[in-house]
Amino acid sequence: MIRGYKKGFTLIELMLAMSFISVLLLSIAMVGIQAGKMYSRGIVLRDVNQAGRDISDTIRRDFLQANAEKIDSTGLRVPNNSNWSTGRLCLGSHSYVWNNPKYLDDPSLLGGNSLFKVDGNPVNLVRVVDADSGLCKKDASGKYPETVDLAKSSNLLRAINSGDGSIGVHEVTLEKVTSDNSREALYKLTFTLGTSKMSEIRNSSCKAPTEDDSNFEFCAINKFEMIVRTNG
Repeated sequence: MIRGYKKGFTLIELMLAMSFISVLLLSIAMVGIQAGKMYSRGIVLRDVNQAGRDISDTIRRDFLQANAEKIDSTGLRVPNNSNWSTGRLCLGSHSYVWNNPKYLDDPSLLGGNSLFKVDGNPVNLVRVVDADSGLCKKDASGKYPETVDLAKSSNLLRAINSGDGSIGVHEVTLEKVTSDNSREALYKLTFTLGTSKMSEIRNSSCKAPTEDDSNFEFCAINKFEMIVRTNG
């Protein structure tokens, strides 16, 4: 009795097939991981840009109600050094106050500096009802006010908890465009928003993926520029 011979796969053929499938699965996984990183970075960039648009709209409306003479006399108050703790922009009836995200991210770096607080809690960026720009005027001891009641303030950015990477204000500049001294004027306002985890940032930019402590998919910084007008 002669039995029929059935040809099957050799061991080498099986190994080649398994290697091909492994490479294919690995490629699919790598594409999925990269797509996830791109999606995460897109979400962070969207949040930064949306926050910038909302803040711009609010500031533009307040400038329209402001008097250029008052802005020139009080205006922007940010110490001209890298260790500033609190910045202020006073427009006459409303003021904006923000804390340096470096110190909100790691309060142990504060040293002798102090943060602006609302009801005892450090703020990120707040808009304050501030008659006569009181928050931009020093008291008898030579210090600016460091606190305000909750009822007078509204948060424009959510509070930063240590190390959580929330959006913070990194830089603000204000430049008068018109040269006259009237109550109406044009100003160029520039502000930089970005994630607040400072270990991921170098020179106002997110660290490259190849650098230590980089977190490229969750780090984002953007500069916003606007021309604003006062109506006096």
